[in-house]
Parts: sequence; C-alpha cells; structure tokens
Amino acid sequence: MMDDVLDMAHSELRSLVTKAARGAGLSWGLAEDAGWAAEWLARRSLPAGKWAADWLADAIEGKPDPVRFGASLADRLAFGDGPIQHENVPDDMVAPGYVLPFLHLIATRRGPVEIAGLHGRVVLVEATGHVMFGPTWAEGIKSWRIQPASALQAASRAFLEASVAECLEKLALRTTVPASDTSRRDAGAITTDND
Repeated sequence: MMDDVLDMAHSELRSLVTKAARGAGLSWGLAEDAGWAAEWLARRSLPAGKWAADWLADAIEGKPDPVRFGASLADRLAFGDGPIQHENVPDDMVAPGYVLPFLHLIATRRGPVEIAGLHGRVVLVEATGHVMFGPTWAEGIKSWRIQPASALQAASRAFLEASVAECLEKLALRTTVPASDTSRRDAGAITTDND
C-alpha cells in the first residue's frame, strides 16, 4: 500500500522540520537553520521532507548531521574572510542534500561552490541558487570535498560502474545480427562506405 501524499505549504514544511529538529535534540538555532534549509530545498523540488526524516533519525543517535556541518561551513566561509579550502564531507553523514542551502550562502558571497568526489564533480551550487547534480550524487558520500567550483564546463568523461556497463552492453548486443555468410556479404553500404 502506498503512503498518502500530504500537500503542504513551504512555510508549513519549514515549521514542521524546525520542530522535528528541536525534538531530535538540536539547539533552537540549528533547528531554525534546518527549517530554513528544508524550505530552500522544497522550493527547488528536492525531497526535503524525506531527507529531513533520514538525517534527524541519525541525529538522535549523535551521528554527523548536514545542518550542523553546513551551518559551520557558512559561518566560516560565507561570513568569514578565510579562503575556501578543501573541506571534507563526513563519509557517514546522511542526507547531504541539506548542505546545499548553506553552499548557496557561500556561493552568493564567494562564487560557485562544488562538492567533488573521486570521479569529479558531485554537485555544483551557483550564486543564483541553481543546483546542478553530477552523475555520482546518487552513489552516496565517498571522499567528498567542498571547494570553489572548477571551470563550469561539461564533464569530459563519463564514469559507470562495471555492472551498469555490462547491463548496457548486453542490451546493445540485442541489436546485432548473428555472424553468417549472408551477414558478412551484406555488411556495409551498397555504394562507397566512407564512415
């Protein structure tokens, strides 16, 4: 059975997440930051409610939370004057999407900011608040770091897990014709083939 979907105003979600964060033991300041971040995410059609439920459950157990991490980054990098160095994202942090609103604060004052991983850009946050996810976002945190955005150009290489490539290759093979004398004779163009 599928859960019912609740239609909620952004301000209602903000209030709910603020109260839930307070209930999970966050200080009032961090709880308000969590509510603000939830509204920011929801306005970009990102799963703010689900992500909040995920990380708040972990926050009760004292695990790293993205709001505390993001607020600390914003305090130092958006409102401070030190350089943006490579800031490591905790590998065991749940719902890293909650860091994005804080990266936006940094980007409005310092220019585009990105999270990069082992295989390049994970996500880019521009000063306008536009978010561009890279192909490795869905893989989860693995040696992620926050840094000033590198050149804003398309990735030059695509990275696939071996199992994904194998699946695609099997599907691609379905387009081939079994080798035979006829298939060999009929291969190529009737006239000149200069591809």
